[in-house]
Amino acid sequence: MRAPHAARMSPTLLALLVAAGALGGFIAGLVGVGGGIIFTPVLLFTFRGLGIEDPVLTPLTLGSGLLCTFAASASGAAAQAGKDAIDWRTALTAGGIAALAVVLVTTFVTTQPWYSKRVFQTVLGVVLLIVVARMLTKKDKRGGSLSAEGARRGWPALALTGAAAGTISSAAGVGGGVVLVPAFNGLVRLPLRLAAGTSTAAIVLITLVGVATYLVRGLGAPVPEGALGYVHVPYAMALALPAMVTARLGVSAAHRIHVQWVRWAFAGFAAVVAVRLLWNALG
Repeated sequence: MRAPHAARMSPTLLALLVAAGALGGFIAGLVGVGGGIIFTPVLLFTFRGLGIEDPVLTPLTLGSGLLCTFAASASGAAAQAGKDAIDWRTALTAGGIAALAVVLVTTFVTTQPWYSKRVFQTVLGVVLLIVVARMLTKKDKRGGSLSAEGARRGWPALALTGAAAGTISSAAGVGGGVVLVPAFNGLVRLPLRLAAGTSTAAIVLITLVGVATYLVRGLGAPVPEGALGYVHVPYAMALALPAMVTARLGVSAAHRIHVQWVRWAFAGFAAVVAVRLLWNALG
């Protein structure tokens, strides 16, 4: 049975979705993340208001949010490529491994009775607060450099980074960028701006696999009108289209301001994600 009125969109709701999409896209472009922390809650509240309930609500929200993230990241990656701010070897290797981890963790971990999302979110929230503290105190000796000279791009570092990003993305419900940016900057040793651009490109791969997974998983499910599997295209695109525009603006801003401001912006974003995870887990 299809959810009632799920395809209807009032002018007020459309305006709110466009505004939220614009904000999420700008953040995605500015700090090299996907913007899912904006897209997913907005879609959740929207679908709830339309009367959609579980077991369809959660996967429909996540699948639709991933489509928004994919669109914003693809636009941001194109802008970053134009500024030569992507280390493609790192992005493709870590992104590919992360995409594989998303499929494996979704299939073999999050569906198991022993898996506790609350515990996972608590641990990740604490780890992110440590990342925030490091971001606020660390000095980037190479400033705004886009050179990958001296980077550690061997298989161990890239495999570890990709596996961690994919695992966290699927198990905790947050974007891989919150792991990729500090990992690329600290473990792989890319300058911060190059780490952010490379993260954006890697997220394109991760979210593409995620969208395909939710689309296939939702085939035959009682999804609302306008949805393809667990991906509601009309509502997702109301967020995604403005996000594609503002993601490019975020990239432009990231390359204009001092690199320390980019670091602080990412720290602020990571702090919000950490608080949200801890609130969900302990509240």
